[in-house]
Amino acid sequence: MKSIVAATVLGCFAGLLQAQSIQSRPVAVFVDGSAAEPFVTRDGARGFVVTWQARLGDGITALRFRHVDADGRAGRAGEIARGDGWFVNWADFPSLAVLDNGDWLAHWLQRSGPGHAYDIHASRSRDAGRTWSAPERLHDDGTRSEHGFVSFAPAGDGDAHAVWLDGRQTGANDAGHGHGKGDHGTSAGAMTLRAARVSRDGIDEAAQIDDRVCDCCQTDAVRVGRGTLVVYRDRSADEIRDVRLARHDGRQWLASESLFGDGWRIQGCPVNGPAIAARGNDVIAAAYSEAGGQPGVRVRTSADGGANWRPSVTLAAGRTLGRLDVAALDHQRFLVSRLDLLDGTAELRVSLHDETGSVTADRLMRSLPADRLVGFPRTAASGAAVLLAWTEVEAGAPVVRASMIAVDDDAD
Repeated sequence: MKSIVAATVLGCFAGLLQAQSIQSRPVAVFVDGSAAEPFVTRDGARGFVVTWQARLGDGITALRFRHVDADGRAGRAGEIARGDGWFVNWADFPSLAVLDNGDWLAHWLQRSGPGHAYDIHASRSRDAGRTWSAPERLHDDGTRSEHGFVSFAPAGDGDAHAVWLDGRQTGANDAGHGHGKGDHGTSAGAMTLRAARVSRDGIDEAAQIDDRVCDCCQTDAVRVGRGTLVVYRDRSADEIRDVRLARHDGRQWLASESLFGDGWRIQGCPVNGPAIAARGNDVIAAAYSEAGGQPGVRVRTSADGGANWRPSVTLAAGRTLGRLDVAALDHQRFLVSRLDLLDGTAELRVSLHDETGSVTADRLMRSLPADRLVGFPRTAASGAAVLLAWTEVEAGAPVVRASMIAVDDDAD
């Protein structure tokens, strides 16, 4: 029977998980003043890069990183950018992508007006984070509206596809929804899903993927072969908020298709986006829904790069908060991280899935407060190794923790 072996930064998971499945290999603690909103990305065969936002006081925020090798050893740390007037939010957080030529591409959010008016700033490093280019906006509309929930996917050499939610048509300088269960008014226009190609030479090939989407749900993107797959939460005219899949075939964006057609009707954004990951042509996607009045997570897998999908598998029905991320391991295995809800406490759990999406192991990683400050745990895989990062609260302040996760096929 497969089991999940976790090595943590604190070496204290033995009491939370099954003792026979734990091996402890510390990863450096990412405490940096008051720090939260981690993001994890794979750095080729070299391991991982973890980013987070550090609150430095006097309204100053810094986006920082640390490298972690595939064995869980913490390496070089650095700073990507810092400034005031940033839009710092529990659900809409910075990210970093490592591109095919080794360039790093990072983004953060800068206020452009009152309320939820903010822009996406991106910067590139050609030397693994030692120096960074001057920031550039991903979008050129110039409106004081919401631009965020960004995903990057490598697109060959030093290029990336960037995808984001774009509020240029909403006419909302102050959305006033607080990234809770609310939306921009539809009378001024809808939130759209847009994309651009980012290269060393600049930002071009701007495109609109969908003309009406959910306002505050995360997007996710992954490169499969020469193309890119994007998952996002759609919004129909009668407020169905199901998850759709968009594809760039290497030449253009194609019409999106329904991926999780739950028929979830909700008068407001659930702030709970889907996730997708791939290794070769093996792909996994996961989505949260409350269709039928019951919270649940569903996963689907594909063996041909997302052209065809197996039937969905339900995970954690009835007691989950969602806040998903996924990772694709070797040997057609996948990992899903999520936050479940038990007696008012959030449980950070990971589940292992086979090629059909069926669960082969499920483990509790950490018990956390069930509040916004915990945010969205993030994960990435490098071969059979997985790095998971999340936010905890200590003495009333957020700190970032991390754990290496490995799959032990020989455990009883």
